[in-house]
Amino acid sequence: MSVETALLKTKAILEQRGKEYGDADLLFNKIADRFSLVLNRPVDKYTAARLLVELKLARLDMGYKEDSLLDSLGYLSIAASLHQERP
Repeated sequence: MSVETALLKTKAILEQRGKEYGDADLLFNKIADRFSLVLNRPVDKYTAARLLVELKLARLDMGYKEDSLLDSLGYLSIAASLHQERP
């Protein structure tokens, strides 16, 4: 798969997930809140996105799956947008 194809597929996935789950900012605030409860320490939405990237990378360690690769690119893109909002 070319870089351009991977990015186009990731963009399409992000658009579809946006329709399914709504605003990423709100969703990742909720994910961060849940991670904070489990870890018993504050987790911000940027870190929540990074943790989901790590989940997908761990899955790739078990063997290549395009879905995991594209999802990791998507979570990295979300992390990049959330990082811009950090103080």
